[in-house]
Amino acid sequence: MFGFFKKEKKKKNHVPKYDAKLIKKFHKDHEKLVTQIGIIKSNIEAHKIEKAKEGLKKLKMSILGHFMEEDIKLYWYLKNYYKENDSMMEIVFMYEDSIKKVQKTAISFLDKYSAEHVALDTVFKKQFDEIVDVLATRIETEENNLYTLYVK
Repeated sequence: MFGFFKKEKKKKNHVPKYDAKLIKKFHKDHEKLVTQIGIIKSNIEAHKIEKAKEGLKKLKMSILGHFMEEDIKLYWYLKNYYKENDSMMEIVFMYEDSIKKVQKTAISFLDKYSAEHVALDTVFKKQFDEIVDVLATRIETEENNLYTLYVK
């Protein structure tokens, strides 16, 4: 009758499953990010500031969603898959650490410049180009190196 007072049995450690479609989804995410960046640049060049700010907000949500999915699905899987291989774990942690720095910088930038009262001035344009370069390098690194670690 009072079974709900009993201690729960210890749950088995959940091991993330391999998802054959995950990397393909990440490639599509990257394409979406590149497209969004292009739209923002076009709106800035056309002096459509409200549209550019909307684009910055959408870009932020896309980046957050992508990073969250990578963290939950990719890194969790890689850490489990390579748990017995110290050198591979070091590589996984290196990628994970570097993406957290990229994420923090990008989100901080997007938070600042998507606010209504903040101008999209020459400082913005310079920083935007720097962030885009960092994201482009990261995307290339992930697609050519990190994603190759995701094996069954």
